[in-house]
Amino acid sequence: PETSLSYIFPEAVRVVETSMEAIKAIRNIKAEKNVAPSKKIKAVILADEKLATVKAGEAYLRSMANISELSFTVDKEDIPSDAVSAVIDGIEIYIPLDELVDFKEELERLKKEKSRLEGEVKRSAGMLANSGFTSKAPAEKIQAERDKLKSYEEMLGKVNEQLKTAISKLS
Repeated sequence: PETSLSYIFPEAVRVVETSMEAIKAIRNIKAEKNVAPSKKIKAVILADEKLATVKAGEAYLRSMANISELSFTVDKEDIPSDAVSAVIDGIEIYIPLDELVDFKEELERLKKEKSRLEGEVKRSAGMLANSGFTSKAPAEKIQAERDKLKSYEEMLGKVNEQLKTAISKLS
């Protein structure tokens, strides 16, 4: 078979490839934040040279990434300060955090997680404070428990920070 150059559309290929990358980035953000793929969200796309290419693929983005409101900008001032972002070739995609997170549900989840971690810290610290454990257990077991305690304390610190953010969003 022979092909004709009249059947090759490089600009259309660029539009579709750029759209596919943007859709993947948006879906990855949703997956990272445990948001249902079917949930409609708002997005802001920052692009300079690729603005026309991204705008040409707007229909693909809206339908395949479930975007209810899509805006384009070339200035970072139009982007919400608490937005989650993804960067693909010459394009930055921003999704406002309040679009991804139901802060009431997140607050409840974080409270449960905080309670669980506080229990783990208390249990681990209690084991390490128990002279019967520290005198009889192998050094590896004691070190493993110290490492667990440190890890639980770090996770608890992160959960406390997230709680502050969630509480401030609800205020």
